[in-house]
Amino acid sequence: MLTRPIRFTRFGSFYILFSIGVGAAAINTGNNLLYLILGILLGFIVISGFLSDSGLWGITTEWSPIGSFYAGQKALLLCRAQKGWFPGVALTVESHWQRLSSIQSFIPWIPARGSASVQVELVPSQRGYLTLERCHYSTRFPFGLFQKSHTRQMQDRWIVYPRVERLHRGLMDSLGDNLSRTSTSRQGMGSVPYVLRDYRSGDTLRQVQWKVSAKRQRLIVKETEEEADQGDLFYLDAWPAGLSAPQMERFISFVASLIFTTLELGRPVGLDILERLFPPENSPQQLHRIFKFLALVDPSPSGGPLARKRPHSTHTHLMDICSLWKSYGQSVPNRGIRG
Repeated sequence: MLTRPIRFTRFGSFYILFSIGVGAAAINTGNNLLYLILGILLGFIVISGFLSDSGLWGITTEWSPIGSFYAGQKALLLCRAQKGWFPGVALTVESHWQRLSSIQSFIPWIPARGSASVQVELVPSQRGYLTLERCHYSTRFPFGLFQKSHTRQMQDRWIVYPRVERLHRGLMDSLGDNLSRTSTSRQGMGSVPYVLRDYRSGDTLRQVQWKVSAKRQRLIVKETEEEADQGDLFYLDAWPAGLSAPQMERFISFVASLIFTTLELGRPVGLDILERLFPPENSPQQLHRIFKFLALVDPSPSGGPLARKRPHSTHTHLMDICSLWKSYGQSVPNRGIRG
């Protein structure tokens, strides 16, 4: 059975003591007016108890993230509270998070069989999982005599990416000619337009140029120019030795920053780190795949360098993350991003 603990407010405590005093006076004097006042006082207590209890019946909350979460940066979640047959009035939702302080959100009104939403702002302290452990619902409606509440276990969680910083453009330029964006002047998979031609059976609809097709009154597709290189592959054979826990977190943040900044420059980027290989690709999905891996990776010693043979291509530029970290990692500008 669901219990709703009661905590008397300061006004409620005074109200109860006053009611007891009126009751004692009515018994001692036998005054009917005092009995009438006592009945009214007790009636308010009964009404207050029923309305506050009804306001908590059937309340549930659904939590959804607004954007992605990054360690050390403000995160937003949408809390959607729903009620059953009775509306909720002046409700307080207190969310309890793992490794974070609890956060209180006030919802003035939830209609019967309806919902109301409120934004919750917090700052995840570290990468990994952001876990919502429980929600505590409470109300002092209608007279503020006492506070009724109940707690619901949640166990919802979301991934928090490592802290990502926009690396200075000069830092990326210092990587040299590896960040070239040349083309081969021949047809292939790329982003530079090569030729426009009529639609042929087997062409994908993604190649159709709809504006040009509308002008010419027939389907026209665009072929692109093959890129001269397949992108940049950052690799790591083993986690750096001798780093403290905070330094290791900064190193993982540096890896994420390299990936983000390279993709922001329009380059296909990949990551070859210990047991995982992400081939170079230029897409938001690639960014989130790599960030998810870095958010959950355990940088504990793995027993030695990686022995797996790294894929080699003359069109893929390999760059050692440890070398970049030693040269530039300690002086990365601290400018967070949101996504």
